[in-house]
This record gives sequence, structure tokens and C-alpha cells, in this order.
Amino acid sequence: MMWRASCLVFGPPMLSLTLWCNWGGQAGGSVATGSFRALGTSQVELQEESLAIELYRDRAKVRVDYTFRNTADAVDVKAGFPCLGLRLEGKDYIEVEDYQMTADGAPVPYRIETGDVTKWKRLFDPDFLSMDPDSYVGESKEAEPCGACRLWWLASTVHFEKGETKHIAIRYESLYENSSGGASDDADYNDDHFRYLLSTAGSWKGPIQKGKVVLKAVTVDPGSLTIRPAQRFRATPDGLVWEFTNLRPTLADDIVVGMNDKFYTRFNYAQPGYFDNQGDSSWYSFEGSKYYFDFHDYTATASSEKAGYPAGAVGDFDHGTAWVAGKNGGIDESLTLTLKEPQRVDQIGIIPGYAKSKELYFANNRIRELEVMVNGRHITTATLPDEYISFEPLSKKAYQLIDLGQYVGQARTITLIVRKVYPGSKYDDTCISEVLLRKRLKTKPDIRGAR
Repeated sequence: MMWRASCLVFGPPMLSLTLWCNWGGQAGGSVATGSFRALGTSQVELQEESLAIELYRDRAKVRVDYTFRNTADAVDVKAGFPCLGLRLEGKDYIEVEDYQMTADGAPVPYRIETGDVTKWKRLFDPDFLSMDPDSYVGESKEAEPCGACRLWWLASTVHFEKGETKHIAIRYESLYENSSGGASDDADYNDDHFRYLLSTAGSWKGPIQKGKVVLKAVTVDPGSLTIRPAQRFRATPDGLVWEFTNLRPTLADDIVVGMNDKFYTRFNYAQPGYFDNQGDSSWYSFEGSKYYFDFHDYTATASSEKAGYPAGAVGDFDHGTAWVAGKNGGIDESLTLTLKEPQRVDQIGIIPGYAKSKELYFANNRIRELEVMVNGRHITTATLPDEYISFEPLSKKAYQLIDLGQYVGQARTITLIVRKVYPGSKYDDTCISEVLLRKRLKTKPDIRGAR
């Protein structure tokens, strides 16, 4: 049995490793990132740090703007941006995407250097990291605690003249720390986390003279968030804001955002044809006080298809395949799902682009506005955010969810009509990778999990 760790990284995109018994689970994302830290100098002061964190479904998009002033003679300042990650199967996985740094608007190169992870080991959630395959031989020997934990510095050098003030900006995307585990085809998904180590800014001369942190929930539920440090953020029209002056940051000032999106799924082994691999794959999803039955028991047809990208690809559990509309750049083209057995459908999940990779997702058109019809009657219009979600399509986490609203009777057909798209950077192809059907259950189902 395998534990598969899905990693979006500078290096290889996927790694597989043996960890827990049974199928184990999946893990990925950044454990933590943090403030720019001085390495080997104490004559530059941090006058201002402005941090903007936008929270999406599987990642945070982060912008940090600094104002630094050199208080002494000219100096080449070496500084580093921290990233906590893993070393697994002899490979380093530094899970920060699209990292960019500028000084007074000019790009600054960086290199990756290893740091001392000792005081940061507490941040590695046991649910995320259970054991390190490099630290044991055979299944009988327990792993060394946090043996895979690593700290890297994305290090750069910036020249300061005597008394010079510089404006430094850093942009990057940080995938949330995420993990799941389970037996057989069942899965328990843990809360996702984003962490920002403000304490690493304590190495500059003096305190952070002025600071502002803005947290904005873009496509996550703002009511689900837990934030530390507690009681420092206030609600504003721009998001949750924390402002401070003359702060000497310590570990107590590090920012931790929990998405509180824990849930679990139990596979439907009673589905027809399961044991001969001819049935529809379906499962029960337990989401706090809400319960769903998720399924793909439909056939798909389309108003047009591009050769090699058929309508049936939207139900194959593979975000590396897709239906691609065959004309009009996808506008007013439609995809119809005919249920094999009429039943209630309360919500659909959609991956509204070609999700084989992040690059291909944005190279092609993505659906912006979608009309949804049940049994040939218009039900709702949905406007979808333009975001790439890296999760695999084996649960609701990978999908953008659309409530179907009220309609009479059972659903026999569900038709998706493309009305508007986000244009691709390279291709005029409109794609849908996957569609999931979801039935809301009135009571908690009595389902026994796998063993």
C-alpha cells in the first residue's frame, strides 16, 4: 500500500513514498514561509513591512512590501526568505511557487540555501508528517521525529549605499499545508493551514517600525477561518487587518491561519458493478453537520467536441483529461449529463478548465459564467472565480461548487452552457476537466468505514 505525497515544487511535480499502513494518505503544500531575514548584518533597519495575504482554495497569494534604511557605510546585504518544507527519498521539496523579488522595481536573483530547522520543528503538524522514509530500515523501526523537516532560505544580495533607503517587494504563492489518510478507498481530510513567520524579521536592526497585515478571504469561507495571534486582527471592508508599530517580533507573533475544512469520505461499496470495475465510483461526504452523496453516474454528450477531447472525459476522475468545445471558443457551447437513473441533485462540482497543469490551465480558456439547466429548464447562473486548484478530483476539494437551487421532481438531465470565459494566454479552447454530482442528505448516513 502507498502513501502518495502530491507536491507542487521547483523540482519534480509528484513523489510517491511508503509511509502508513493500508493506503495511508496524501500530503503537500508549504509548512510555512516568512519575513525577509538579514543574514550577517545588523546595520540595516526595517522601517516598514506591509503584508497582503489573499486566501484561495488551495493556496495563499502573498505580497510583502518592505522599506529598509542603511544606517552606516555602504554594504552588500545578504538576506533570505524562509521556506519550511521536506526532504523525502533523498530529494528536497521547496513548495513555494512563482517567487519573485524586486529592489526599487528591479528584479533580484536568488539562490536556495539550507538553514537550521531546529526551532521550527514544532510547526510540522503530525497529521502532515507521520514518518520519514530516509530515517528507518524496514517497517519495524520507528522514524526519527521530524527527520524529513527542512528549512531553506531563498537568499539574495542587495547593495546599500551609505544612508540609502530601498523598497523591496516579494511576491509568491504558498500552497497550504494539507494532508489526508485512510483505509482502502475511504479518506479523512485534515484542516489546511497557512503560516507566515513574522519572527524572522527580528534579525534587522531595531524593531519593525511600522507594520500592516491584511488577510483577505477570496474564495474560502471567511467564517471558517481561525487566526493566530488571536484578537489582533480587526474586520474592515478590505479584509482582516492587524497594524502595529515598533514591534520586535518573536515566535508569538507568527501568523497561523486554519481553514477549518476538515471532512471525511466513505466509499460506496454497494454501487452496482463495483467488484467488476464496471460501476460508477461514488462516496458519502461528511462535512461537519452537512452530508452529501457524491457520484458520477451519468453519460456526457456535448454540442461540439475538439478531436481527442470528448465529453466523456469529465467523468473519468482524471484532471489530466478534459472536454474541449469544438467551436466558437466555447461560447454558447454546452455539455449535457444524462443520469443513468433519475434522482435528486442539489449541487455540482466542476473543474472549469484544463487542469492537467497550472501552465495549461491558464494557457486555455477557463469558464467565467455558466448557465445550468435541469431537465431542460433554466435553474441558475454561476460566476466562477479564475483560480487553479491543485487537489486531485477524488473529493469535493478539487471542485468549484454550484448549488442548483429549487426545481420540481428528480433530475434526469443537467446541461451546462458556457456564457463567458476567461481568455487563455495561448489557446482559444474552452475546457472542463471534471464534473461531480452531489445529493444533499437530510440525515447522517449510517455507513461503516473500510478496515
